[in-house]
Amino acid sequence: MQRRPPKVTGLSPKEGVPGTRITIRGENLGLNAKDLVGLTICGVNCLLLAEWKTPSKIVCTTTSCKGDGEVIVATKSGGIGSSTVTFRGLQILPNAVKECAIWMDESSLFGHRLTNRAGPSSPMASQREDALGLKVETAVPVSDAELKRLFPEGSSNLALRSFDPGRYLIESHSSTSFAELKKGLSNLRQQSLSIKTEGPQTFIKSNLSTFMDCQDILASIHKNLNKHEKMSYSEEDTDGTSPSKYDESNPFAEDITEEAEEDQESYDGEKIPTLQHLEELLLQCDESAKTIFEKVLHRKDRADSTRNALNVLNRFKFLFHLPVTMERNIKKGDYEVVINDYERARQLFSSTQVPAFQKVYRDVEERVDTFREQLTKKLMQLPKSLDDQKRLIRYLIELDTEGDPAWECIVNQQEWIVNLLNSCKDEHIVLDKNYVDQDQANTRKDKGHHRRQYSGEGKFNPPPNVSCLEEMVELIELSFSDLWKLGQSYFNATIVSEAGGKGMKIDKSKQKVFRNLVTATIQHFSNLMRAAFLPGTLQDVTAEERSQLGHWMVTNREGSGAWLPQCVRSVRGTLGSLMLLEVPANCLDVLHSLLADLRIFCMETLFREATEDIQNLHTRETWVLQMDEQGGISSLPTLFESLVVDTLQHLKEAVTRTKQGELNIFADYDIQRTTVEQASDMIKAFASCLEQLAFNGEAEADYQRQRLSEAQNPAFLFQPEDTLPSTEQCLVIVLSNNSHVSNNVIPKLMEEFKKHGYPNVQEIENNALEAYVDLDEKIFEAYCEQKTEPLVGALEPGMYMGHFEWHNCPKPTSVRPYIKVALMNAIDIHAEINAIAPAFMLRVMTQVLESISEEISRLFSCVMEGFSQAGALQARLDLAAIEESLTAYCNAGTRTNFQEGLSSIPKLSRHDQQKLEELVAQYQEECGFLLQCFTSDLADG
Repeated sequence: MQRRPPKVTGLSPKEGVPGTRITIRGENLGLNAKDLVGLTICGVNCLLLAEWKTPSKIVCTTTSCKGDGEVIVATKSGGIGSSTVTFRGLQILPNAVKECAIWMDESSLFGHRLTNRAGPSSPMASQREDALGLKVETAVPVSDAELKRLFPEGSSNLALRSFDPGRYLIESHSSTSFAELKKGLSNLRQQSLSIKTEGPQTFIKSNLSTFMDCQDILASIHKNLNKHEKMSYSEEDTDGTSPSKYDESNPFAEDITEEAEEDQESYDGEKIPTLQHLEELLLQCDESAKTIFEKVLHRKDRADSTRNALNVLNRFKFLFHLPVTMERNIKKGDYEVVINDYERARQLFSSTQVPAFQKVYRDVEERVDTFREQLTKKLMQLPKSLDDQKRLIRYLIELDTEGDPAWECIVNQQEWIVNLLNSCKDEHIVLDKNYVDQDQANTRKDKGHHRRQYSGEGKFNPPPNVSCLEEMVELIELSFSDLWKLGQSYFNATIVSEAGGKGMKIDKSKQKVFRNLVTATIQHFSNLMRAAFLPGTLQDVTAEERSQLGHWMVTNREGSGAWLPQCVRSVRGTLGSLMLLEVPANCLDVLHSLLADLRIFCMETLFREATEDIQNLHTRETWVLQMDEQGGISSLPTLFESLVVDTLQHLKEAVTRTKQGELNIFADYDIQRTTVEQASDMIKAFASCLEQLAFNGEAEADYQRQRLSEAQNPAFLFQPEDTLPSTEQCLVIVLSNNSHVSNNVIPKLMEEFKKHGYPNVQEIENNALEAYVDLDEKIFEAYCEQKTEPLVGALEPGMYMGHFEWHNCPKPTSVRPYIKVALMNAIDIHAEINAIAPAFMLRVMTQVLESISEEISRLFSCVMEGFSQAGALQARLDLAAIEESLTAYCNAGTRTNFQEGLSSIPKLSRHDQQKLEELVAQYQEECGFLLQCFTSDLADG
């Protein structure tokens, strides 16, 4: 992402000579030191002398900046900037002893001194350093262009005719105070007065040797010129020309003639022109000087060459040391230093024409190529944190690596995630096969709802497919988020810009490809999970793809339901993480579908396992009663309620509680029907358990008695010699359990279903109650049949015991024995019901009395020979005793039976009726204690 360009808004100071340290302030001056790629002051590149401090401050040392100019900053992130202020580069006056921050040509200052050791000195040359006798300022506040504009013909050089005092004062004393200038004026006047006082004589005295040398030179030149003229005249004489005219006009003719005669002989043989002779002498002097100073000059040249080489090495030591420095920093892991050094070298020397620099730069490029390969290899090695990946990608982009490192990293990471998922799947499928082979030897099953498999150390040992899901979820949460964030950073161009690096080219057309990669990864994860838990949902997958997903030996093994809620929570957590990442909607749809199917599978599995556990509860019956005001029940109803509640609690977080964005599985009609059916089956399973206990047959009864005889629980209802209840007692206990479940447990469970949001709870309750009502009828009939059949069957033999005949009946004195036996049997049933389930007393005893009355009525109606008067009295006495004893349990059917029985017996006379009342009263008095249980029931009624 392109940032705003740099902008310079302040300088301190705003002018200065070369070497001035200035502070540059502004906006967007770079994210860090490596982001700064250019700095020019007055058009001069000063990057090597710049120190980046903050994004709003840079400190730099100026070089040979002249005149006014802008300060321009360039960065990788913002490009070339602008400036609202200018810097003035001041000129510096050369000085023989003053240090200077830049190199200056001083030959003009010292050339004439080197060529003339004893040359003449003029009054201007002998004056002090400054004409005013003041300190000379080296800084010139006005640029050359401005000075030329102000003084187009003037100069500040005192020795020139174009000397201009104004320019001299600006260049040498621009900041000198007025008092100092007045003092300088006084000094100048004193100098002038001194020159006028001393006059020419002082000047001649101070330069006497110079004047003498000049005279000698002039005399020598004059002499040579005379000789040359004489030779010329001699040639004219030979041609007949007379020199008389010359002699007369030349006042020195006589002297010249004498001198010419003295040197005539030496010049007869050579006639060399004077200037040519002088040239030859000068050449000879030059050769002599070279001969004398050759070694010195040679050593000087060598020293200069060495000095220049050292200067070059010192100045460009960064480049020459760069290969070794890069190697050392790479080993240390200082990659940013390596990249910054390389970027600096590339900007300075990439286009150099110097062979030495080219050679070193080629070595640098080779090392950088190797470095790129190392970074690329390191980038492709996974796992690696997101920050490390971004850092390596940024390094490769800043090194101008070919291709698209970021995209290659994204593709590589996606492939790596898919390979990890496949490896995890393969590993756990192998464990699954071993798990099946060793299942019986290495596991212990708990027949309750919380089925868990334990290892030898007692730790939880989840099934392989559950372990596989947990590991894959962890892989997705740890690795997929990095893949998505890396892709987002790539398309937002923030991989490099976040750290202030150079911009990177983004191929927007790859966005669709990236989304397809992400979706394919999530789809593969979903398919692997379906293969492990829901293989029946993979019908749309091709055969080749199905084989790659793997085949699990058992996807729904016994006891695995306890782990499914955790699996649902894990997948839900993954879905929530992806929703926070704002991944594409199609990815979320894939996981939503997987989560919904997994929730349904979890519910069905837990309901099925709970149903099986409930059906097997008959194996855990101890027949130990827990008594309350309603009677007694065993522990089975409590276990049943606990199993159902635990099942619903397990399904609460995983199935019934729907989070935002998730599918409501109960909105589907088919799921509603399946839920109602399975929930009904689970509730009705306890009815099957009770039925199994009630009608388990002889073999089951023997097994129960054998198991219960081995129980070490002392809290049995019965005495030690009667450790097991009878079959009829078991029926009463089962009947009591059934009634308790119907009246108490099922309503509570339905409230739990409603609280957890299950659909059609009323239908579930109705289906369940129907099963329990049917079971109640069946058990009640079975119990009554077992109890009343012996009782009713004993009435007829007891009635005719001893060859009793109704037509020949003795005078009655009491109720006959068969009636008393029947009443004793009824008392036994009453005691049994009262001890186990008093709530069933009326219902059971009513049925017993109805059976007795029906049988007696039948017997009386079958008396073929009729009743004698005594027999009629006895028969009515027996019926009255039964009716009077069990009056608390009479119903319409019983009364009808008694009426039918009485209708078969002749009516009594008044006397016999009184006798009947006396005998009934006698019976009540004799059997009052025995009949007290029936009387208490009547009082309760």
